[in-house]
Amino acid sequence: MLPRSTGFAALAAAVLVLPGLDRAPLITKYRIDQSLSQEIDATAAGGAKQSISFSTSSFITVTLTDSAGGKAMTVRVDSLRGDSATPIPPAVLDSARGSEFHGFVERSGKPSGLEPTAGASAAAQIQGLLSDFFPWIRTGLKVGDTWSDSTAKVNGVGADSVTVRRVSTYKAAASETRQSRKAVRITEDFTSSVAGTQPTPGGPAKIEGSGSGKGSYYVGTDGRYLGGDWQQQSSLKISGSFAPEPLPITIVQKTKVTTLK
Repeated sequence: MLPRSTGFAALAAAVLVLPGLDRAPLITKYRIDQSLSQEIDATAAGGAKQSISFSTSSFITVTLTDSAGGKAMTVRVDSLRGDSATPIPPAVLDSARGSEFHGFVERSGKPSGLEPTAGASAAAQIQGLLSDFFPWIRTGLKVGDTWSDSTAKVNGVGADSVTVRRVSTYKAAASETRQSRKAVRITEDFTSSVAGTQPTPGGPAKIEGSGSGKGSYYVGTDGRYLGGDWQQQSSLKISGSFAPEPLPITIVQKTKVTTLK
């Protein structure tokens, strides 16, 4: 699915840039808290409305290393836990500890999607939990700037994959203090479309629909991502041989990212 004014004069005139190419790797630890509520209306298939709500907390270490055209990103899962309702088995969450994902941050600050390292089956199952935690840390940023972007991300592989396309509008809204650091708060409003397939006990299922959301995040004067909050709501439909007509699904996702000392 899916997340604040001091020193205004100084920060408004300052330019935020990613660390120079001559610097050591930038290492930051984050905590990602996510919650998801889902309701499926199965009355068309002779069933009832089915609801599930759960939350997860991921603790990760992010390393950004100089590379041609930007920064190579490595995300290591330090630990991962979910509440009793989380559909991912605890054994899978435990086995994901130590898994790594690789990505890339362009010189403009735009991140690419994260991909698990080869053979990391547990990591592939938790890929969706980490796919959107790192936003666009745009270079040359100053208060008042606005820009837009579109992305397409695929979660899963083969018959168990979903593509999420997102169109976002950003604004550098204000200079603020985040965890005792001077920062700029960036707001994001977005719309999304979802399409893909997933296996179910009743046979293959086609999933499609749309969503919208908003949030904000913080960028330090050194270009470091300092966390943020997002919320999004999606209205989807799932269809297959298990139902005479598509079944509506409503999903609400909330994400909060904080830096750890």
